[in-house]
Amino acid sequence: MSSVLISSLHPAHLEDLQKSGLSNEIILEAGIKSFPPRDIPKKLGFDIPGLSSMYEIPYPGCDGYSRYKAFYADCDKYYKDGSEKPKYLTRKGSGNHLYIPHKVTPIVEDVSTPVCIVEGEKKSLKAAHEGLNCVAIPGLWNWGHKTDDGTYELFPDFNQIVLEGRTVYLVPDSDWLEPNREGKPKNLKQAVYELAYLLIDRGAKINWIE
Repeated sequence: MSSVLISSLHPAHLEDLQKSGLSNEIILEAGIKSFPPRDIPKKLGFDIPGLSSMYEIPYPGCDGYSRYKAFYADCDKYYKDGSEKPKYLTRKGSGNHLYIPHKVTPIVEDVSTPVCIVEGEKKSLKAAHEGLNCVAIPGLWNWGHKTDDGTYELFPDFNQIVLEGRTVYLVPDSDWLEPNREGKPKNLKQAVYELAYLLIDRGAKINWIE
């Protein structure tokens, strides 16, 4: 059965997952699967010209929420203005969530166990199978929202993890302090600081790894 499920993945999707160090076992456990072009508008609630296929990464415990890795033909990777089309997509209006791999779920209430927060589901899946308790946010600004009074707030998924007294490591991607394509500074340092402050307010002991 497992070999059948793996063979149902689009070859480009399987290659992409394997490049991230994910074994067949990890892929199957995570429930990742491919979707052909005809199913894309139904899954997303919209369509992007040139989107040829995508695979789904289901979020455990998030009521059917998933994020999708997008694949385009080489000639369709960019909009007419030269900007790059999104690499990851979510269903219209579904927002962002915290990704907690199945292997990490048993320790969410154990404050004696440190937790790492990384960017991207594939990193957290690989880390969890290597014995590191990692959860994932979709991006450095994708951990909550701005309130009406201008302050930031974590999204409710963080309530699944007991943070009071827990050591938490923030692990941004290695390019987080590099300038953008125009050579201007990015505001990702602020994103990391804001997330750190909010976690400290919940009682967490924060470190970050560069």
